[in-house]
Amino acid sequence: MRRTLALLALVVVSLWATTAAAQPAPDAEAARVLAQWLESTCLGDEAPALRAALREHAAALRPALRRAIDAGPPAPAVDAVRAAASEHQRRRAQLAPDGVVVTGVSREALARVARMTGRDFAADQAARYVQGYRSNAIAALAIIGTPDDRARLRRLAAQRDALAPVARAALAAGTDR
Repeated sequence: MRRTLALLALVVVSLWATTAAAQPAPDAEAARVLAQWLESTCLGDEAPALRAALREHAAALRPALRRAIDAGPPAPAVDAVRAAASEHQRRRAQLAPDGVVVTGVSREALARVARMTGRDFAADQAARYVQGYRSNAIAALAIIGTPDDRARLRRLAAQRDALAPVARAALAAGTDR
């Protein structure tokens, strides 16, 4: 378990580094803000400070956020997520299910994951990562975007696309985030 956590920590750190390198910003602080925002799964107490940092570096971050929406995360980052998910699924498959107590997840959900192949699980996790990354870029652009960016998000919100509800929610939240 320690090894798995260490592997996941390594993946997160490398993803931040990869994101910062693939989404260039003029200075190291803007690159750090970009990577932290795009890779976040939950902002919690740090949300106000991170939103303020987005606003502070808005001009530098807008082009990178547009690219993140269009292209998603860099391929090496997706590959790293896929590899970590595959390893996680491999380790989970080695556990004796009767000897492990799991709370907060239904038996059906556990059984569904247990039936997934390593390849399917890794593909699912990579797809979720890409969706989250692009969703985070949409949320950031709704906060710091120009009127043209908001028009772009309105067009996205009107499409039949998995990101449409994200764009609608981001536009509704507007700059109050």
